[in-house]
This record gives sequence, structure tokens and C-alpha cells, in this order.
Amino acid sequence: MLHISTEKDNLSRKEKSEEILKREGVKINFNLPHIETEEETTLRTSKEIARRVTVLAVTNLIAFDSIDPDEAIDYLKDGNLWNDVTPLEKDFLHDPTEDKKSEESWKCECIWVLLWALKKVDTLPFPNELCDLNDVSSENYPVGGDSDPNDFINAAHEVRSKSEILDAADLYYRYDWACVDARINNREMETIDPGIVYERHYALNWLITYMNQEWDDVSCDT
Repeated sequence: MLHISTEKDNLSRKEKSEEILKREGVKINFNLPHIETEEETTLRTSKEIARRVTVLAVTNLIAFDSIDPDEAIDYLKDGNLWNDVTPLEKDFLHDPTEDKKSEESWKCECIWVLLWALKKVDTLPFPNELCDLNDVSSENYPVGGDSDPNDFINAAHEVRSKSEILDAADLYYRYDWACVDARINNREMETIDPGIVYERHYALNWLITYMNQEWDDVSCDT
């Protein structure tokens, strides 16, 4: 029987997230509403996710000084991916200052979330320490060695269920609120890392096409 999610399902998603926060000792705002229902949500397609994570993986190599910008630009153009590079990413590629590299290095967390959505990694670990992309097997990673990025992009990827992605989006929405609340009140956030939470929330909001925003414009409202 086809299950259609209802207001009750969303309430239980919110309650399930709050139970997790309670267990983890993260502050809860019980007045935060539930997020979009499954009917209201359009997930990005597997091809969209694969193209986005491939571009992110290339820019991430520059952030860690693994390749130089000209090489990255050629690689993206040769792979017919230049049109998928956002204006902010193009700005980074053309002028990768140390500050921009530092900022871009956080996108490891976005890469991890998108690979999780494509079932290339199994879990979104507790957000208290940075993920290590070296833990992703080479066959599950979009770039590296002599591999053609389009082999990854054109492969038949399975996207996680709408329900599973919305569960994560709801949880990270509430994590992010706790981080913002701590910052506003000049409290140290000891349980979770606000930077990790923000990047994962960002990628999850993109995955659920939150407010139809493109990658550079994704907002993480709390």
C-alpha cells in the first residue's frame, strides 16, 4: 500500500529529532516548526547530485593545494562541467586566496552529505569532528587518478528515500538552531561543531530544493 506522509508524520519527524537532541544533550527549541512534508518536497535528481558533488570535489582539491587552479579549470571544461560551476566557485577558481581556501575546505562536509544521499557513504556521523574524505573508497568518489568524472556522473546512482533525507534535514535544522542560539548568547557550543552543522544543513537544504534556491544562494534558516 502506498504511504502518503501527513501532518502526523511530520510531527513524528520533529519529535524524533527532538528525542535525538535530548539524548545528545543539545538544546531544543520546541517552538521550531516541522519542515516541509514529503508531498511538498522535490529531491534533486541523482544526476544533479552527481554533477554537484563532482564540482565540489574538484574545488576541494584546490582548497587543500592538491592541484593548481588552471589544472582544475581545464579538468572541469574538458569534462563538460564548467556550466555546473557556480559564480562563487568560478571566483574561487580564478582567485584562490588562502582565506577562500580555508572557507572552501569546509565543503568536505557538503561532499560527504551528497555522497551519503547517493549511498556512497553509509552514515552522517555525529557532527563533532570533520569528516575525512580519505575514508571514501576511490570507486565511490567522483574524481581522482585517471578517472573520468563523467563515468561517475553517468553511473546509475540510487538516491536515498525522501523520508530519510527529510529526517536528516529536520535534525540538522534543529542542530543549527542550537548553534545559532549559543552564538547569540555568547555560549561555547561544546557538544557539536557549528561549522560542520552549518555545512551539512546547507547541503541537505539544497538536496530538498529548499525554497528552490541554487547552490550559491541556499539559506539555512533557523
